[in-house]
Amino acid sequence: MASPAVYAFIPARGGSRRVKKKNLAYLQGKPLFAHAVKVARNSGLFQKIYVNSEDAEILAVAALLKAEPYRRPQDLAGDQVFIIEVLKEMVRTLRLADTAVLGIMLPTCPLRTVADVQGAYRLFQEAGSNTPVVSVAAFDIPIQLAHFIKADGRLDPVFPRDYRQSTRSTDHQTAYYYNEAIIFNTVGNLLKQTNLIGKRPLPYIMPAERSHLIDYGHQMEIVRLLMSGK
Repeated sequence: MASPAVYAFIPARGGSRRVKKKNLAYLQGKPLFAHAVKVARNSGLFQKIYVNSEDAEILAVAALLKAEPYRRPQDLAGDQVFIIEVLKEMVRTLRLADTAVLGIMLPTCPLRTVADVQGAYRLFQEAGSNTPVVSVAAFDIPIQLAHFIKADGRLDPVFPRDYRQSTRSTDHQTAYYYNEAIIFNTVGNLLKQTNLIGKRPLPYIMPAERSHLIDYGHQMEIVRLLMSGK
């Protein structure tokens, strides 16, 4: 039996609420989304690398990078649209087989490495390719110590019982978040999901130093410094 096709999907919207034209902002001489394209190509895993965008400039740069530009419908280009909706539209339009494998890489985690992508895919294969694999990183501070600011301006613990038990970090279980670096999943699974990571996926744990996310301008500057070795 032939192995299923493996595709990289890189969603790269032209708009951005916090950093204007974020996906085209330059890091070490390349647009932000181009770092995801480079790592995907160098991993040697993907038959095709798709860049999904409504932005003509991003699509043109994707073509120059020898990726497959896919024009996103304008009604899926707003900042209130979930990425799962964008991906479902794309796989349906491309008529990909349910057994096809997707490597979903958001541009906002540019410090992922080829080894991360290959490691996550290896875990996906070892699990029988039936369960999504999602890259994660640990929270710096236990979530059990988090607080809300209430309507009266005062702090209340998010998890009162855990907070009462101990305010010492080492007394709490480590929690993890999706760091937007890589997801491996099948088309069939993705189409059944209501959110991007699915139910009870397997974690591929990445260190904090490669999990910096770019949502704000100051985070872009931090990543620039890290990439420059400063």
